[in-house]
Parts: sequence; structure tokens; C-alpha cells
Amino acid sequence: MANIGAVANRYICRVKESKLNPALAWGMFIVLALIWGSSFIIMKRGLQSFSYSQIGMLRIATAWVFTVLIAFPKFKTWRKKDTGPSAIVGYFGNAIPYILFPLAVTKLDSSLVGILNSLVPLFTLIIGVIWFKVIVKWIGITGILLGFAGALWLLLPGIKLDPELLGYGLYPIIATLCYALSINTINSKLSDLDSLSITLYSTTTVGPLAIIYVFSTDFLNIMQTDPQAWVNLGYIAILGIVGTSLAVILFNYLIKGTSSLFAASVTYAIPLVALLWGIWDGEDVGLQHVTGMLLILFGVYLVNLKGSPADRIRKRRAQKKAASQ
Repeated sequence: MANIGAVANRYICRVKESKLNPALAWGMFIVLALIWGSSFIIMKRGLQSFSYSQIGMLRIATAWVFTVLIAFPKFKTWRKKDTGPSAIVGYFGNAIPYILFPLAVTKLDSSLVGILNSLVPLFTLIIGVIWFKVIVKWIGITGILLGFAGALWLLLPGIKLDPELLGYGLYPIIATLCYALSINTINSKLSDLDSLSITLYSTTTVGPLAIIYVFSTDFLNIMQTDPQAWVNLGYIAILGIVGTSLAVILFNYLIKGTSSLFAASVTYAIPLVALLWGIWDGEDVGLQHVTGMLLILFGVYLVNLKGSPADRIRKRRAQKKAASQ
């Protein structure tokens, strides 16, 4: 295990020291868009055998086990002050969204849930305004309003104001708010850590509990009686290992090797991939979905004009720190 971690650490150091060439950067960008854009259809497959909560906890458990295998030596550098922020990232950046997204997919099309996921930058900026007094000009406010207008356009006509379905439509929006809280916590409390350490510490705060939860359910019975259980467990393992652990590490490499704005632009591609998967799977995808997606993405574009929200929050925090010294 230590040898695996050592190899991973050496590779990370090499990536940190150099800028990515454009071809490699775009290749990583496309891979991330495919991974994250495909996660919603994979949740849909997992639901054929498991409950939404089992999917969320299995995803966390597999991500944690894999991250421990490749980053075990980093436990030695875990500081006491990192525990609280890591727990916030673990619960708000992993546990809660990983339950809410498959819960939403139980009633809504995976393509719709994937599109709503692109609201993350809007919430990130809103929280940045509240927590760090990030200045937002009229164009940023316009972007936020357009993004939420796109979400309403997607939700209200399609669910015909059914209170139950409206609740399910709110779940992915709450999940994106949780992601935004996690991003702000990383920027404000864990910015001095590398991506592998953040992934390791945050998943460790929830991973053991996730495993306990899974085995307290009817998981073993499902594995013994459902002929599709192993296949669907494989899908969930892909969500955990590739969609959580490797993708987050890759995303941080992309930020370090290019810019946070370029990396954040993967937000534009994720809903498109989710939409294409929905079409392939026979979901009811129409002009309403495309219009709502374009409204949200145009809103995200306007929000990103002055730099990605996460990058602006980091700069604002650095300014406040410098002013206080």
C-alpha cells in the first residue's frame, strides 16, 4: 500500500511542477466531461438493484477504499485543524449530494438531473458574496438570474406543478448548493493541501460510516438474490473510483496545469453529455430541455466572465488576509 502511495505522490509532484500542453489539457477536459456527464445515467442503472441511499453510500465507500490505497502515506501529514473542514467537504461535497442525486433520478430523467447539476458555479458565487464579500457586478447578477430561470423553465412545465415531483426537482438543486459549500470550504480552509490529501481526508470522514450503513441494509441479500446486482454494483464502483476519486484528482491537476477558469469550463460540457445519454436511453428529451440547459449555461458563462467563482473567492480571501496583517 505504501508503495502505491509513493508512486502516486511522485506522479503528483511531476504534474505540479509543469504546465500541461494544450492537447493533454483538452484531453483531460474531455475525459472529465465524459466521466461526470455519464454519472447520472450510471445512477439510473444502479437503481435497478439498489436504493438511492445504498448507491450514495456504496459510491463513497468505494471512493474511500481506492483513495486510501493510492494515498495511504498522506495520513501521516493529517493535521488536527484539517479534520473539521475535511468533514464538511466529506458530508457536503460527497455524502449528501451522492444521496440526493440518485434520489432525484428515482422520479426524474437522468438528463434533467444532469443539467441541473450545472448550477454549481452560481451557488458558489452566491456563497462567495455572503461569506467573503466577493463583489458581483450587474453582469454576474444577470448570470445568476438567467441560470435560475433556466432551472425553473426545466422544472415547472415538466412536472405540472405536482408538489411531489417539485420536491424531487429540488433535490439536485440542494445537492449543487452542498457542492458550493464544499468548494468554499476547500478555498477557505484547505487551500494549502494538495488534491489527493483533500480527497483522502474528506472521504475518510464518511467512508467507514458508509460501509457500516451499507451492511446494515439488505445489501447482502440483494447480492445473493438479484441476478443483475453484480453488474449494477460495478456501475456504482465506477461512480466511486472513477467519478469521485480519480475525477476529483484529475480536475485539480487540470486547475494546476492550466487555470481554474479553463477547468471550471467543464461545467458547460457535463449537461450536454448527460443530455446525450438521456436521448440514447429513450428519455423524453425535447426543446424544453435544450432551452433550459442553454439558459443555465449562458448564466454560468456570464458568472465566469470575471474569472471562475472559486478563483475569485480565493483572491478575495488572500486580499482580506493581506489586509489584516
